[in-house]
Amino acid sequence: MITLLEALVDGADGSYASKQDLRKLEHVISSWAERKEAYLAIEAKEKEILDRAIKAMEDSKIFQEQAMNALGVDRCRRDMTLGLRAYSLAMLLQDEEMLKERFIHWQKNILQAMGFRHYQGYKFLLEAIYVELPQAHADLLKPYIKIAQDAISAI
Repeated sequence: MITLLEALVDGADGSYASKQDLRKLEHVISSWAERKEAYLAIEAKEKEILDRAIKAMEDSKIFQEQAMNALGVDRCRRDMTLGLRAYSLAMLLQDEEMLKERFIHWQKNILQAMGFRHYQGYKFLLEAIYVELPQAHADLLKPYIKIAQDAISAI
């Protein structure tokens, strides 16, 4: 929404907004209540989502082969928490550009610095979201997690 509003303001500089820009804005505004409801549900279930995702990661074959110490698990939880919050905000504002600029760039740098290749956290997070939330809410969040997953898999 923020990116859309910035584009609307820039595009209308000295004139009226285009009908196309107004339709985009109307679409974003019309889905606000549904996105807000999903956002609040994610916030309310954050602990359960993260607990489930971390447990699934610890039980996975990947972590059985390459166990993490407590510090690694804590960092993973921290990063997954920041990710969930960033994806949720991007979903609420319907703004994937903000997500890319404010979170994904940072996360790519962190994962590269840590030497992670083939990061699987998104898989576990998405599975946990579909268990803990109504499908309609999970479906709204899924595209933003997919954006992050695609960006990180390109490392």
